[in-house]
Amino acid sequence: MTDFTIETLSHGTKVCINKTHRFGTDAFLLSHFAGVKYAQKALDIGTGCGIIPLRWKDNGHKGEAFGLEIDNQGIELLNKSKELNNIENLIGICADIREFTGMEGTFDVITCNPPYFTAGKPKDDEKKASFRHQLTLTDDDVAKAGYRLLRDNGKLCICQRPDQLAQVIYAMKNNRIEPKIIRFVRQRKDSKHPWLVLVDGRKNGGKSLTVMPDLIMEDENGNFSEEIQRIYGKIE
Repeated sequence: MTDFTIETLSHGTKVCINKTHRFGTDAFLLSHFAGVKYAQKALDIGTGCGIIPLRWKDNGHKGEAFGLEIDNQGIELLNKSKELNNIENLIGICADIREFTGMEGTFDVITCNPPYFTAGKPKDDEKKASFRHQLTLTDDDVAKAGYRLLRDNGKLCICQRPDQLAQVIYAMKNNRIEPKIIRFVRQRKDSKHPWLVLVDGRKNGGKSLTVMPDLIMEDENGNFSEEIQRIYGKIE
């Protein structure tokens, strides 16, 4: 097991992380947006340290949860977290989603926080071969896997940069996943542009689309908004 540190979630779940496999705000927002219900079977693609399924468990999910990651180091961290927290029904899978088979048509919910950079590309000496490999994963790859692995009307939830929204919608529709909900995330109400978009698509879903009100990160004083505090578990 490689060196790691521990972060603790709002209900006490310990998450093992390292320099390569950490997590940020987007993972918190996506895990919440997915709305995984108590007993649903759920998969997170490119799970890293397993933060998204670990957050589901921290919030009371009792169904089967799977974290799939191409880098075995991430799966080691997920498994260590599972052990520290004595979590049941959490399974780490080391695989490339483009080659993963055996669970077709079985998932209620699939999430993916695809690799992208919000502050410029990392330096070459900071990138590992497995991480570079993961960067080749496209929205179309994710949508193809989603259609293959979801049950009928199961949902695929993705977060992406807003300038990639058209690409996400095209990939979903091209793979018979109908976009149903879109929500933009802004730092503050008066921010000129959103910094993230969340998209919920349904396998073989009907053609209707809801654009939710923007999710605002901070209030006028620079503190977390009330909704963000609820998502982070700071208030009920």
